[in-house]
Amino acid sequence: MTAACSFLRRSRMHHKSQLWVASLSPLRPTLHRVAQADMLSSSLSSFSLFPSSSSFSSMASIALAPKSFGLRPLTGAMGAELTNLDLRAVSCSSQIADEIRRAFQKYFVLVFRNQVGLSDADLLAIAGLFGEVEARPVVKAQYGLPKVHELVREPGKLGHYGEIWHQDCSYMRHPPLGALLYGVEVPAYGNDTVFCNMELVLQTLSPAFADMLAPLRAVHSAFKMVQKDPMATYLAYDNVDHPVIRTHPETGALALFVNPFFTKHFLGMTDEESRPILQHLFEIMTRSELQCRVRYEKDTLVLWDNRCVGHQAIRDNTRQRRVMRRVEIRGDLPR
Repeated sequence: MTAACSFLRRSRMHHKSQLWVASLSPLRPTLHRVAQADMLSSSLSSFSLFPSSSSFSSMASIALAPKSFGLRPLTGAMGAELTNLDLRAVSCSSQIADEIRRAFQKYFVLVFRNQVGLSDADLLAIAGLFGEVEARPVVKAQYGLPKVHELVREPGKLGHYGEIWHQDCSYMRHPPLGALLYGVEVPAYGNDTVFCNMELVLQTLSPAFADMLAPLRAVHSAFKMVQKDPMATYLAYDNVDHPVIRTHPETGALALFVNPFFTKHFLGMTDEESRPILQHLFEIMTRSELQCRVRYEKDTLVLWDNRCVGHQAIRDNTRQRRVMRRVEIRGDLPR
């Protein structure tokens, strides 16, 4: 991927002071924190923790003036549907690609309808607009497809993983930046995906509670995946720890980075000590005002930012066949 195509630039870091909109008391670093925690708490102190009462959609003030396509926000919290676009015609170094990437920074979940007959090569090229494509370890082992993998569910078959709130592969040292999901054969109704804005989840917390979380790291593991699917014993995984509050590498915005599928406990604490706090955070993720819900159709492509978005698959229609193709984008080390 050329330098002009690279989405992982740091030039937009100056936007971070504009991303959170209310003005409450800043967070104060506590005594005896390690250097990394002090730096994170210092970052937190430059933000207010509650969104404007006027609209959640004001959460990000990234400049966005799309001229080459239509844009319709899905909810006040997140998500947008982009229209009048043929993604196959978008060059990664073009102005329209820059506009799409700015929309991705602002809305976190993008929906593209009527992307008819996208091939594997098309999907790889589209993912390349946002970063480097990588093979997903779990699906590669199961299906043998290194980068574009086909997810097929026959009638009567239940899903294994996606029904629990999660951020993809957070048990990896470098979790994915995001993913594309493309509808090849889609049921007439149901099987939507619900997404949660983890920046807004953090903003709902009181300054004192967020200040307590600021120095913490959480241990992530794929152990539940193995428990749910005995056939997943092929999956080799290690426990990794990530910041509980991570910084978005492009925007500088802060987001909660824990999820009920892969997060086990806080580093240095037991499961029992961690459970009440984690459960409280997981419950916030279920609040509808922090979410958007995407309904799939044939030839619909959905892209989400795994760094600041949690999601859950809704398996409410197992009577019809479903075929989706998925591509994952390489991520960075959470900081």
